[in-house]
Amino acid sequence: MKRNLLFLVAFTSFAIVLHPSPTSAKSPKRNSSKSEKTATSAEIVQDAHGWSFVKGEWVHPNGYKFVKNQVLRTTARIGQPAPEPPGKLALENPQKLTPTTKPAPTSTKTAAETKAEIKQKNLETRPAPQTGSHM
Repeated sequence: MKRNLLFLVAFTSFAIVLHPSPTSAKSPKRNSSKSEKTATSAEIVQDAHGWSFVKGEWVHPNGYKFVKNQVLRTTARIGQPAPEPPGKLALENPQKLTPTTKPAPTSTKTAAETKAEIKQKNLETRPAPQTGSHM
């Protein structure tokens, strides 16, 4: 028992000596602009908690919106718990969460081909329209 107590006292005093006090250590202040620049898109996506920034709104795939620091249900099922709101890092960098849209593929058909398709469509036989009887 004495041995354990002595070991505990010696260990704590040794730990206190090695641990620098916050007043004596001169830690450089972190620049907030640097931390924003170094934030990777993976960290921002993780901080978003599944939210995405679309057309100026935070939306969640489960049917929630984040408006004025509140999570609002739009089309979610009743009884489903609301998701966590997006984190501070994601709120500060929404442009990194916007989905990149690919340009629409241009049509490779020529004008003559499209006219031929329309002509073929118009020449197809269709069933006669059904008129109902008033019996």
